[in-house]
Amino acid sequence: MSKQFMSLLAATALLLPLSAHADSKDMPGIIHVTATASADAAPDLVSVTAGVHTTSPTAQDAMARNSATMRGVFTALEQAGIARTDISTSRLSLNPRYNYDRRTDGQPQLIGYQASNMVTVKTRDLDKTGPLIDSMIQAGVTNINGVNFQVSSPDAAQASARMAAIEKAKIQARMMAQAAGVRLGRLLSLREGSSPGPIYYDEVVVTASRQSAGGPPPLSAGERDIQSTVTLSYAIDD
Repeated sequence: MSKQFMSLLAATALLLPLSAHADSKDMPGIIHVTATASADAAPDLVSVTAGVHTTSPTAQDAMARNSATMRGVFTALEQAGIARTDISTSRLSLNPRYNYDRRTDGQPQLIGYQASNMVTVKTRDLDKTGPLIDSMIQAGVTNINGVNFQVSSPDAAQASARMAAIEKAKIQARMMAQAAGVRLGRLLSLREGSSPGPIYYDEVVVTASRQSAGGPPPLSAGERDIQSTVTLSYAIDD
């Protein structure tokens, strides 16, 4: 290896620490700010989850009675103007029932079976939610497990909340820089912490019976606050 090449390597080694030190001195100070804002949106879709529970000494009879009642529920939904495409089966189950106070050879006594069929119904006519639930109860529904008012397209409200959050963060950054006696530099990064999507509002759980049905239940969709959280990072100018 030549003396000239060895000298070049030595000179390079001496320069490396100096270059690293110079880069660290050139790194700017940074101000990070996080702000949250919200926008109101009116629900435009409601989904109701309801079901029928039937019991019988035999599994076949429990399921047959359940199926007969559910056919009546489907008919009531169609008469209420609900399309079949807006009705979906959420859960279908058949389970044994035991009496744990009576045992044979240490095992609880089998006393029958319970069949359950749950459906989820969707409609955009929010004013008919109460009458819709009442019609299902009259048709034989025994459980209302959830009433969810949704904002199906929150993009516009999300954009409004995002713009408000950004403006709020910019004001905070300027105030922080002024309080610290420094000059705010260029924007280095902007990140949104929330992700838009279907928004669910209000859940109502009801145990219903045909005998106790006293007309449509009072329901209110209200409004939903759609939030956006943003984080801005600014350089601090010398």
